[in-house]
Amino acid sequence: MFEFFSQLRLKRKGFSSGKKRRKQREHAFFRLMREGRMICVLLLLLFVAAISALSVYTAHPLSVFAGQPVKTTVVVLVLTITLVIQLRIHLPETLRRNSRVTLLTSSIVGQMLLLKFSEYLADTFATDGSFHFLVAPYAFAPMLMALLLGRNHATYAAIYASLFGALLVEGSLAFQFLIFSLVAGFVAVYLTHKVRRRGRLMTAGGYVGFAVVAVGFTLGVIQWPIFSELGPVPEAWDTMGRQALAAILVSTFTAILVGGLLPVIEATFRITTDISWIELADLNHPLLKRMTIEAPGTYHHSLVVANLAEAAAETVGANATLCRVCSYFHDIGKLTKPEYFIENIGDGDNPHDDLTPTMSALIVIAHVKDGVDLALKHKLNSEIIAVIREHHGTSLVQYFYHRALKLKEDFEELVREGKERAEDVPDVDIEGFRYPGPRPQTRESAIISLADAVESASRCLQKPTPQKIEQLIDELTRSRLREGQFDECPLTLQDLATIKASFYSTLRSMLHNRISYPKTEGAVELDASSVEAKPKKAKTKKLKAKEGEKPTAKAPDSGEKTGSHAAPSKNPRPAGAGIKD
Repeated sequence: MFEFFSQLRLKRKGFSSGKKRRKQREHAFFRLMREGRMICVLLLLLFVAAISALSVYTAHPLSVFAGQPVKTTVVVLVLTITLVIQLRIHLPETLRRNSRVTLLTSSIVGQMLLLKFSEYLADTFATDGSFHFLVAPYAFAPMLMALLLGRNHATYAAIYASLFGALLVEGSLAFQFLIFSLVAGFVAVYLTHKVRRRGRLMTAGGYVGFAVVAVGFTLGVIQWPIFSELGPVPEAWDTMGRQALAAILVSTFTAILVGGLLPVIEATFRITTDISWIELADLNHPLLKRMTIEAPGTYHHSLVVANLAEAAAETVGANATLCRVCSYFHDIGKLTKPEYFIENIGDGDNPHDDLTPTMSALIVIAHVKDGVDLALKHKLNSEIIAVIREHHGTSLVQYFYHRALKLKEDFEELVREGKERAEDVPDVDIEGFRYPGPRPQTRESAIISLADAVESASRCLQKPTPQKIEQLIDELTRSRLREGQFDECPLTLQDLATIKASFYSTLRSMLHNRISYPKTEGAVELDASSVEAKPKKAKTKKLKAKEGEKPTAKAPDSGEKTGSHAAPSKNPRPAGAGIKD
């Protein structure tokens, strides 16, 4: 509030435009809810209470700990402690983020609730117990975790949902339930890794159903008619078919339920799955459409960076789709002043010629903050905003820094000659030519940062050769390492070597040389880099003179342009004249 009045006072005095960049702000309460240790402990205690209540009040009358609420609670508590220990060892980041703890525990509780519901339906419509364990939604928690948090979390969800679920079923069938649940859960984890289409999710659900059917045949829950007590009669075949169909349909509907819940969970917990990243990769976003018109050079640069980053991310096991989408938007801040960036200047006048190096550097550096402002305005994903803020890290705007040093040297020379005063020598502070940061925090952000630098520098290569490309990539990578730009992200030196090889392969294919087409006398000359055809004169004046012909007088200039866009002659040759197949 006080800041608003301060800005208003500055605006009245002419010291402020009244505009203000948007900033990501988070209240301390929300930060506590997201990272607080006590909140994490409370979530785990709430999970223990929920599982214990389900085990005590909804378990089968003949379950393992039936009628023993204290023992049931202790067992649930011990299993939960083992889960926390495993997370502490293998996934320590999960325990530092309460949203992930909430997702993991909620998915397990949700699967147990669905298990009781499916058990009720099976007992209601088939009192003989022939559908027992065949219509349980074993894939719910593993699929949900695989899509939202990855395979490791999904594996823990499959294991502990099976262990807690075994407390609810009849004690003599607990081991049978564990086999069904673990096999179906692991198949779900395997098939839903990096799913990019919702249709693939339904297919995975169908395969989980087939796995349940296979386990049912193995354990004798589903019997072949020839081994059935009824014998190979139509009723036995009908029962087997209905059991198999029920298992497949329930698993498929479980996958559909997971797909339907994904948008709600993503919006609630601010998580973006690969399916959503594919949807965000649409180039018809308003900001990208603006870029094609207002900053076409930046748009093309972003597409090339996306190709480089995606290919490199795939080689090191990072999220390739995330890299592609974030690369599209990483330079949207240049839309504020597109004419001040070299890729959009073209052959026109360079506006930096009329500015001091310090002012030029300020304009260039400002595109990061302008990009964050535009991203917040258009409600882009928080991971895209993070990449926009981090893709330059704390690197130096080299060109304008060296230009400022050169200008300072020129002034000092003039001072020595007595043509300028010593106090007029500009002061050059290197920190004024650095991006504000932060440095890349994730592997994907670091890959995009390096791809951005490599793509920009590759445009300066004259007659690029494999050796020049490799040397350029190596120099840029070593420079970023010396500056410590990758110190805060989990990239290893082995990852960097793999990324460099990927960049080299991609750039080499993009910057390959084209062959020179042979020129035939009297033929149409084809430019290898253009689809336009240029008519070529069959004979020069010198050749005509040798043949005894008199050179014709030069026609007066009619004002028509020459070159590839020249006006057509009165008697143009056919387009294919002189070209051999």
